[in-house]
Amino acid sequence: MKRIINGFEVDWASERVFAEQQTAPNYGYLFEVSADRKRIGRCAHISAISEGSDNPDAECLEKDARQAAEEFLSLEREGK
Repeated sequence: MKRIINGFEVDWASERVFAEQQTAPNYGYLFEVSADRKRIGRCAHISAISEGSDNPDAECLEKDARQAAEEFLSLEREGK
């Protein structure tokens, strides 16, 4: 189920979690997930979603995307 968490739209992307920043500049972050779906692993890919997203801050914002992805997994486990 797609969720908005801390300014990121977060959803499953096959066996990974995708977090898209909702405010400009827009970036997408694809995270690996542990087999038990309890932990976020490494960031497998960062992509610019909109024009004007060519910003070196994308990697800095990964921390916020990771936190949103971790909260997403927690909510998914709780069934909320």
